Amino acid sequence: MTAQVKQLEVWKRSLPIVLGFTLIGALSVCPCPGQDYAYVSNEGAAESGVPSDVTIIDLATNEVITTVTVGELPQGVAVNPAGTAAYVANTLSNDVTVIDTATYETTTIPAGATPCGVAVHPNGRHIYVANADFLQDGVSSVMVIDRATNQIVDTLDCGKGSVGVAVHPAGSEAYVANISDGTVAVFDTATHKVTDTIALKPVDANEACSPVPIHVHPDGTFVYVANRDGPTLWAINTTTHESMARAFGHNHCGIGIHPAGTVLYLPDLADAWPEPPMGTEVEVIDARTLERITTLKGLAAPVDVSVHPDGTRLYITNWGANTISVLDATTYSVLATIPGGNHPNGFGEFVGPGVPRLLKQEAVARLQAVQEAIAGGADGVNSPPQALEYLATALTAGNACLQDDLWSAGGDGKVDPRRLNATDGSAVFASGQTTVEAILDAIRRGWIVNARLEAELLAVVNEVVRADRVLAAVAMDDAIMAQVKAADLDPVQQTLEQGDACARQAAVWPQLEKKASLLHEAISDYQGAWEMVRDLVP
Repeated sequence: MTAQVKQLEVWKRSLPIVLGFTLIGALSVCPCPGQDYAYVSNEGAAESGVPSDVTIIDLATNEVITTVTVGELPQGVAVNPAGTAAYVANTLSNDVTVIDTATYETTTIPAGATPCGVAVHPNGRHIYVANADFLQDGVSSVMVIDRATNQIVDTLDCGKGSVGVAVHPAGSEAYVANISDGTVAVFDTATHKVTDTIALKPVDANEACSPVPIHVHPDGTFVYVANRDGPTLWAINTTTHESMARAFGHNHCGIGIHPAGTVLYLPDLADAWPEPPMGTEVEVIDARTLERITTLKGLAAPVDVSVHPDGTRLYITNWGANTISVLDATTYSVLATIPGGNHPNGFGEFVGPGVPRLLKQEAVARLQAVQEAIAGGADGVNSPPQALEYLATALTAGNACLQDDLWSAGGDGKVDPRRLNATDGSAVFASGQTTVEAILDAIRRGWIVNARLEAELLAVVNEVVRADRVLAAVAMDDAIMAQVKAADLDPVQQTLEQGDACARQAAVWPQLEKKASLLHEAISDYQGAWEMVRDLVP
């Protein structure tokens, strides 16, 4: 009986450490609504009758679309690569809520004890949930959920107090932050075997070592982990498993990273148990050197940060103000403050990929605005007739890909903005190629030298490529739901990864001719992946 009491006391003390605090009383373009969404978990307050839920936000308008009821004390959030499902770990009800992002209908999956972190494999087939499981003598687990069946297909022991989980972008390995033993476990996603356990040391020897938030660099070179009970931030080399450490602020429960892999965002909770968090800052840090770039101030107990897929905006959950702050990712000026639920958390990555057809529509609208600016006599255009000729080609292709007959229709006859017509959908990728190449040609030939117009056109290019990538991911998700064999989908995922590698190279390649070539290859790979799936799913 005494041992059980001790276990319970350890659980009571440890739970607030994991949860952080929850048990304490440009050009003017009108974007098409609904391209991208955020799914923010709100912890609620069961003792006060305040429900736990998820706030769904339209990132085009910064408006709350709806609120979805989930389990008790939701924390970890992850969205699958297709953007068709959001997974929420409910820490006190010991389950996971699956939200259908089209209908907002939910499914509940039983989990282990105190699930906190959740991550999705890059191919979308498996979902990983970290169960801290403090009541079981500190033995924790990571459970593997099958996307198609919502069944638990395996359970791994990865260490003590497993709270955070993240997957390498190549999908080969996953990393688990263990708060109770100060380690990061590495497991093989194919065999579900732990291959290494990395012991962490904080900057200050007197500092506790309680790793919680964990995030992998977009190119897979580093795993970033931060301390829940101290200021340390670690960067772990994914090849050597060696780490470097720096100190920022007080303690941390979240990490965000820019899609370009250049910048980390580290909220400072600044709490001291049993007091609630009082932090007001987010550190902006160079992702390679771990040097501070700047400090964002004026926040209210920030917990986590997610970045818009196009890299332009930051979304910061303010646990202390029940809001989400939207900041410009370049100037760090506040663009909007969105009302959230009770104690918004968003532990993990709560911003999902966009809806392909709506992304295409926005790209066309933005391109149209640039065309009109040039036609109206904008400065920095060396040859308006030539520039307009190239943009007209891009616009014609962009509008062509929006034709209803290229997109699939459901049983109600409505066009599905996430999916292509199996017979004619490949024309959308071809249109994307033409749009991207015409825009880059207009810049490369020197017709447009206005920096603002050029930046907007490059943003349009990125949006077109991003939409094509999501189209392929949606097709992959449909194949998973149809229970196509994993071995048959492996070549599809490899093709997607080849496209991603080309897109990453294009993002940093200064020579526009080479950039165009790389993006052509990326879109071709995305089209190839989509066609491979089309041949697999009747």
